[in-house]
Parts: sequence; C-alpha cells; structure tokens
Amino acid sequence: MTQLKLPSLGEGIEKGTVISITVKVGDTISTEQALMEVETDKVVVEVPSDAAGIVAAILVNIGDEINEGTPIIQLEGEELLKEEPITISKAEDTAVMSLVKDPITETKKKEKIVEQPAVNEELKLPSLGEGIEKGTVIAIHVKEGDTIVAEQSLMEVETDKVVVEVPADASGMVSKVLVSIGDEIGEGNPIIILKKDEVEGANIEAAAPIEIVKEDNPNNTSLETKTPKQSAAINNTLNGERKGKFRASPLARKIAREIGIDITQVTLPEGGNRISVQDVKNYSKIRNQNRATVNGVSNVAPKLPDFSKWGTIRKEAMSGIAQATSKNMTTTWSQIPHAWLQEKVDITDLETKRQTHKVQIKEAGGALTITSILVKVMSKALERFPIFNASLNGSTNEIIYKDYINVGVAVDSDRGLMVPVLRNANEKGMLQISQDLVSLSKSVKEKKLKPEELQGGTFTISNLGGIGTSAIFPLVNHPQAAILGVAASQTEAIWLDGKFEPRLIMPLTIGFDHRIINGADAARFLKYAKELLEDWFLWNM
Repeated sequence: MTQLKLPSLGEGIEKGTVISITVKVGDTISTEQALMEVETDKVVVEVPSDAAGIVAAILVNIGDEINEGTPIIQLEGEELLKEEPITISKAEDTAVMSLVKDPITETKKKEKIVEQPAVNEELKLPSLGEGIEKGTVIAIHVKEGDTIVAEQSLMEVETDKVVVEVPADASGMVSKVLVSIGDEIGEGNPIIILKKDEVEGANIEAAAPIEIVKEDNPNNTSLETKTPKQSAAINNTLNGERKGKFRASPLARKIAREIGIDITQVTLPEGGNRISVQDVKNYSKIRNQNRATVNGVSNVAPKLPDFSKWGTIRKEAMSGIAQATSKNMTTTWSQIPHAWLQEKVDITDLETKRQTHKVQIKEAGGALTITSILVKVMSKALERFPIFNASLNGSTNEIIYKDYINVGVAVDSDRGLMVPVLRNANEKGMLQISQDLVSLSKSVKEKKLKPEELQGGTFTISNLGGIGTSAIFPLVNHPQAAILGVAASQTEAIWLDGKFEPRLIMPLTIGFDHRIINGADAARFLKYAKELLEDWFLWNM
C-alpha cells in the first residue's frame, strides 16, 4: 500500500480546495498522471501522482479544504505493475517505447487481446490555436451511445478569441462524455471516452500504441506498467516533455500556464535541461519584481466599494472575448504613449463611384463598402510610410519593419469586439478585398472564425461610421504602431469655386505610437490617404 499526499501548492500557498477529482477507485494510474485539481487563492493546481498503482481509496472529496501533506489517495497493487517492464531505447527523444518480452509470450498476449470485443480510447481536446490555452464548452453535439466517425464535430469551445469546433480524431461509439456545457477546458483535457469497434490482430497496435520489439536496454532504464493504456499515458508524458530543447514536468507546465508564464522563457537550471516547479516559481518571482509597476504606477487594481450599500446591484461575468479585450486594452494603454491626429476627407466623388460599381462587385460575391475601400487605401499608404506598419521592441530598442501588410478590421459582434485580419492586402485588388471581407464577416456572425484569422495583423481599421458617431479616438492594437478610426460621414457646406456646395465629408483619426511615429509623419500619412480617397486616379500611380 502507498499513501499519496498533497504536495506543495506553491510558495506562500498553505491550503486549497478540491474542485475536481479525475480518478476513481479501481483505476490504474501512472506516475505524473493528474489526480485532482485544487484551487488556491492564486491559481488552480493540477495534482500529479508521484507513484504508479491501482487506486484503492480516495481520501478526500470535492469541496474539502486540504493542506500540504494531507493524504489524498491510497494505492495498491504496485507489485502487479512490475510484471511487464518497459525500456526506453535510444529513440527516447521521439518517445518510441519498447516492451522487452519473449516473442512467444508476446504472440500469446496479442492473441488474448484480439479476443476482446472492444477497445476504449480517450479523445482529448486538441490545440485551440496559437496563444490560446483554454476555452469554455458552449455546445456538445454527441451523447453517450452515439456512433461517430473521424472528423465529425463533437462540441464547440469558446475561447477569448473565437468559437472553435472540435472534431473527432477517431471513429467508434461514445461510451462517456467527460465534459459539460460551461466547463473550462484546456489543450490535452480528456473530453470523450470512445469505445472503438472490434479490432483485428493486424490493427491491435493502433489501439495500444506501443511498439513491441526485443532489444537491449542500453541505458539499463525501465518504467513499470501494467496495461497498454497506462504505457500510452507514460508515452504521452514523455512526448510532452520533449517539445523544444528542454524538459518540464506536467505540474511545472500547469503552474506556468495558470500564472501566465511562457515556459520556454524560464531559465534552465545550471547543468540540466529539465524545468521544475521551483524554477517556474523563481522566474515568476523575478518577473513580478520587475513588473510590479509600470512607469511608477501600480498594476494592482484598487478595491471597489460595496455598491450594494446604495441600492440593488447585479453581477454578470465577462465573456472570454470581453476579458481578452480588457486585457489587451490595459496592455495597450500601459505600454504605448498614444497620440492622435484628425482629418476631414471629401468623399462625394468616391461615393458616386462606389454606388456605380457596388452592384457589379455584389454579383461577384463581394461588397464594395467604405471599409473595403479604406483597406485598399491604407495598404497603399502603408507601402509609402512603412513606419506605420512596424512594431517597437522596447526591450531591445529595435524597430521591427514588416515586409507584408496584414490589415485588421474591427467587427462588432454579439460576443464583443473582434478583429479578423485580411492578409497581404496590398497585393489584392478591390474585388478580392471586398470578397475576403464578406467571407470574414460571415465567419464572425456564424461563430466560425479560425484562430489564425485573428493573428498577424500589422495595422487596424476601426469604422464606427455605420453607428453614427461624429469622432473616434481608437487605441492602438498592441504590438502594432498605428490604427485608423473612421466616424460617420456627414453632408457639409464647403466653399468651392466662389460658392458653398453640399459635400459628403468623412472624419478620419490616426492613432499612433508616439515613441516611433512623430506628429509630422502622422500628418503626412493622413494627407496621402486623403489624396487617395479624393482622387481615384491616384490609385494607379
């Protein structure tokens, strides 16, 4: 019998509350497998097992408050796990594991496995996209007993950027759905237990992904296991630790994610290549000391008063997209010293041409809007003034110029502000730009926008003209250097040729990073954009 105890939850964290238990009595577990999640006053910590065995008893319940050293799990049957040793060969870096067994014994073992009617497979949440660590389940499309095929949609997960449709990566019958609507899950979390169809001997290796070969053990190293499923779990753990030129324990990775640290930036211990939980803590401590203030101003939000003293209140949780917007705007305002310049543009002639050609563009699947025209105009202006398409690396004092122009267009959705990106806009004509914007807008409305369609923007356009505002002062979308704000066009009396004429005037505002763009540059940028908008002929020059 082995008694597993709660390990340290982190520096300065004395206790936590059990919020989930991921194993049950009778389960066979491996070292480093997640046992439960404990919520502290700082983070949610995933508690790994420090031994392999069979769960004999679970000593805590959901809701229990426990301290470091509290017994949590009773294990038994460790001696059974020593019957089938696994060796790690020289191919360890590719996580290929081999069982050292007599070929005759292994043949009999395969024959016995083939007799089993079905094999259970655990489907896990795949990557949700670059920089997206977690999301909330908002829809589940399958239920227990359903037969599914590979690539079939299982559920929808809302992240702080997009709604991601999760496909099945295998076929079979749904034995159990492990998540519910409203659950917050991350990459690698189990979501479905799949009972696969009866397998033939030729395919049994696919159900138990362990290559069975006879070879010497050059490192005299062994891992002990009982079942192919458990061996696969160990194999997956090794895979997770081989990404990049370092290794990190699952707990170290978990804590790094929870407190917002890029594990690839954590300093490796001297003489080693494995990052421990303590390494993450040390890195976090140093980083927090360096970032306790920004320009002498504390980052800690002041405590709010008790508003209920003055009347009835209600609370509503921010959506993931709203939280991401809040975080991005805070970063933008704290990191970029903003400045704005405004200009009024006479678009009377432009509007006439737009009305003339919009039917032709619509028939081709596009929409000739002011926004699509602005994408084309801004692309030409960015080519002439590349500093507006650049970014500043404040840590190295380097300006990063990009040889591509990707224009982000702010879109108001029922889930909050989203900014899909039109790539290589300077290489496209008006028809292609109009078609691409229609496609992106449709994806936003149908909640099918892909994560990569929100990434890589070099300049942003925020057009609020359709709502009716008379002026706009937008915040630069960090780490970009500039943003164009567009307000509603209005008919104004303009003095032309000795008399007042009614002209359609559109207000423009350029917001920019004043560290690398000065006012004169911004004025010239706006003047050039104004010339292009007022004289269609200049587009071809």
